Amino acid sequence: MKRHKRKQNSLVLFCALHFLVYTLLLVGVYGLFQYLVNERMNAAFFSIDDLLQYQEALEREDYGAIPAKNVSFLIFDDEGHTVYASNRTIGEKVFFEDLDMLDDYHSGKLLDVFQSQTADGSVEYTVYLSTYAEAGKAPKLLSSCVLDEDYNILRGDLFAGRQALTQREFNLLCGISKTNSMAEKYTYETTTGEGRTLVFFATRMGEREYDQSLRWANSLWLAGVPCILLVVLGCILSFPWRMKKRIHPLSQAIEAYGQGKAAEISQEDIPSEFDETVVSFRRLLDQLDQARREKERVYQEKQTLIADISHDLRTPLTVIQGYTEALEEGKVPPEKVGQYRKAILTKSRLATDLVSDLFLFTQMEHPDYPMQGETANFGAFVRTFFAEKYLDLTEQGFCLQADLPDPPVPLWFDAKLMRRLLENLLGNAMKHNPRGTTLYVVLTQTEEAVRLTIADDGVGISPDLAATLFQPFVTGNHARTTGKGTGLGLSIAQRIVEMHRGKIAAVFPPTPPYHTEFVITLPAGPERPKDPGR
Repeated sequence: MKRHKRKQNSLVLFCALHFLVYTLLLVGVYGLFQYLVNERMNAAFFSIDDLLQYQEALEREDYGAIPAKNVSFLIFDDEGHTVYASNRTIGEKVFFEDLDMLDDYHSGKLLDVFQSQTADGSVEYTVYLSTYAEAGKAPKLLSSCVLDEDYNILRGDLFAGRQALTQREFNLLCGISKTNSMAEKYTYETTTGEGRTLVFFATRMGEREYDQSLRWANSLWLAGVPCILLVVLGCILSFPWRMKKRIHPLSQAIEAYGQGKAAEISQEDIPSEFDETVVSFRRLLDQLDQARREKERVYQEKQTLIADISHDLRTPLTVIQGYTEALEEGKVPPEKVGQYRKAILTKSRLATDLVSDLFLFTQMEHPDYPMQGETANFGAFVRTFFAEKYLDLTEQGFCLQADLPDPPVPLWFDAKLMRRLLENLLGNAMKHNPRGTTLYVVLTQTEEAVRLTIADDGVGISPDLAATLFQPFVTGNHARTTGKGTGLGLSIAQRIVEMHRGKIAAVFPPTPPYHTEFVITLPAGPERPKDPGR
């Protein structure tokens, strides 16, 4: 019952009914006046172009489908026989032999007759044959002749071979008959390929009749315009007021949210058509709240990042400053000078590494960071990298077990970035594990992905760090206090993998005999992976 009530009070239903009435009224008024005007003007100005709108009916010889409005027409075949006459008397006006006296619709040739008076008071008629073949230019005179008042040909090359014209021919030539009509011919073919000549007659409209028709049409529109304006005015006045009243609760909720107040809105307070709007509004509020919380989280992370940078730079810089001042003031015993200098060098390198890592990290965070990738054998690349590091590993007491496939592993990757990824993972393993630790490198390939595992059987990683392991400056308390890392190594590694459209994860718990296990998954194939977001 409640839902049914909402439908009865539906804004759309109310507006639809009103607009339907307004539209029907508007269309009715407009259609009535347009019909009356068109009928009057069509009756006054029906031309051969109007008749040729029924070209298909002519070609089918379906003459009954052609309306006759103050017009008459004849149809001749190629042998001069009358095929059709629109009325009984029209056939008496024109014969097939008279067609030369008519204007030709196709060729654009026109026959004009001008009357003049000679010096002795007699009447002469000058007949011109001209054409408008070139649009936009003056008519071109083709030929002419002069007739006396009895239509005898006195001179000229028009109608060569003839001595005089008949009264009917002269009337056709002038385009005027006793019924004050004008004539024009048009040739065409039927659907069966037979030739036809149409002779079109239309009643001439005098200036007086034309002015009367025009005034009548204008008076109709003058009467119709106020009616149309009233309909439009009713729509303009009623719709905004009714719309504003129905959606006022939604406007109040938006205004309240803009003022920082709780924005609550009930679907029962607005028309049912706005149910989706209410849902979208609530969803928008949730998104805005989520965006606000995300903004606060990013702000807190930025503050934490700044604090971590300050802390990690302050520690080595403080040592460098203190040891340098002690050396400068001569407070260091001679036997400890070398130790102090070594400490200064170590701390300066740590600070430099931190700044370099931070610079690289911020660079790679930019979406337009340039990658210099190419297709190469990824298995050979990994094998070469660890072969170069093998001597350093053994000298520091580490063991290496590699399981790399002999068949080529074609992959698109940036060699410089990928080398930095492997150095970061290898460096972490060497910094945080004691001598005697074994490092494991395993590379496998499927049709969809290339999987690289880098693991060790050292001290492992505390599960407490699992959620924040790849965040900047997460190194564990021991690493931070001993200055063994910058805290950006795994963050940089993760960003490098993401730039290759891959994933990196620390496995918890690791697969035996591993104590620490990192798995890198990259899309297989020699082509550059596409950005899934595009």
